[in-house]
Amino acid sequence: MRIILFVLAIFAFIGGAAILTKASSAAHEIEGLILFVIFAVFLSGAGIVEAINLLKKEMSSDRP
Repeated sequence: MRIILFVLAIFAFIGGAAILTKASSAAHEIEGLILFVIFAVFLSGAGIVEAINLLKKEMSSDRP
């Protein structure tokens, strides 16, 4: 799941950068910035999933 979120974050970043560099109006700039926000959400989601996976692994290794 974290890999999927990370890949989607990369696609959102690349798409946002591409749209922002070729922006011809304010609407295009807003669309590019929205993709940057989506990038941040996907990246933080991947981090949260990884933290939960590490916590689950740590808790299961403590039990005898």
